Amino acid sequence: MYLLVLAFDITGVIVGFFVAGDGDFADQARRIIAAESVYRFSLMLGLAGALATVPLAVGLYVTVKPLDANLATVGLLFRALEAAIGAVAIVGSFSALELYRAGAGKSPFDAGQLGALQQLAESGAGTSVAAIFFCVGSTVFFYLLTRSTYIPRLLSLWGVFSSLAYLAYWAFGLVFPDYPGVVTIAASLPILVAEVSTGLWLLTRGIKTPAIAD
Repeated sequence: MYLLVLAFDITGVIVGFFVAGDGDFADQARRIIAAESVYRFSLMLGLAGALATVPLAVGLYVTVKPLDANLATVGLLFRALEAAIGAVAIVGSFSALELYRAGAGKSPFDAGQLGALQQLAESGAGTSVAAIFFCVGSTVFFYLLTRSTYIPRLLSLWGVFSSLAYLAYWAFGLVFPDYPGVVTIAASLPILVAEVSTGLWLLTRGIKTPAIAD
């Protein structure tokens, strides 16, 4: 499930970016409406990622519950709330399509007004808050994995570190927005490595019996 969630989320972001592109609201509106079905597909991929996060969270909860049931429940709640907040953000993105339609055609509002409404409907704050809940849940689960032999200890410690680093990135982003692109890449790569490595390890090795590290 780790890899499936990543595949949905990353593909959705990439497809949506290539459809919308750069430029002002009017330019993006024309591109999005010209390829509306593809853009809607990118949003559906994001929704699929939010849906798949729930069984992933349950699976992680069941896996680490023998180590600490209370902390496992905390991790489950944060990952489930991540999925819920992310789904709400996607609702806003679908709603913003009507504003893109207006921007691509005739409208009593100018591009600046429509762009302001689009930013309200498709607020990046929803994504940021969902990411913060993800980071907290991820930190909890990776911490519990450090107390097991399910995955190499170095990998689980890397997961804790990268989750906390990603948490700092999103938390500071709410206070100081508009990071340079290089900061986004630097903050995203460690957690991406941790998630992909953990997903591949669990996929190839599996989990057979509870194993608690000394």
